[in-house]
Amino acid sequence: MHFILMFALTAFQAGASDPFSVQAELQGLYDEISQATFQFATDLDIDEFHDVVYAPDWTLVDASGQRRTWPQVREQAVQALAQPLPNAIWQRIQKLTLAPAGATATVESIVERTIVDADGHYGKKGASHSITETTMFRDNWVNAGDHWKFKSREQLGQPKTLVDKPTY
Repeated sequence: MHFILMFALTAFQAGASDPFSVQAELQGLYDEISQATFQFATDLDIDEFHDVVYAPDWTLVDASGQRRTWPQVREQAVQALAQPLPNAIWQRIQKLTLAPAGATATVESIVERTIVDADGHYGKKGASHSITETTMFRDNWVNAGDHWKFKSREQLGQPKTLVDKPTY
């Protein structure tokens, strides 16, 4: 009986750190984060979502190396409520590394939007264009017992922009 109990405990612990299971769970959270962007109507919506998915001390490091805290990034998120929504957002895990209390994911973030080119940057003034911006990030997650919390995000280089070209 003792052997069976130890085997079950070992199997449970191995499952908790199984890279495939963790990647599937975190990919689900990335999908939820992306889709939640389309649901936010007020700053309260943003705050409530942040409280559930993100660690209280979440930080962002941009491509220039500037570190921003959640209150600084929150202001940008609230301002974005007044902007047109993107057509689509995808965040795909490219690599996952497990640690004893968390995980680090390299993530490709793709945002597709339609713009009206008022200044003629991409051709005729006033023409509509599909803009696809791809940015790489290194994200840290902490295991908070029965769920994951998004701890930090670091931008890896400048975004790559495609104009009027599909991402596939």
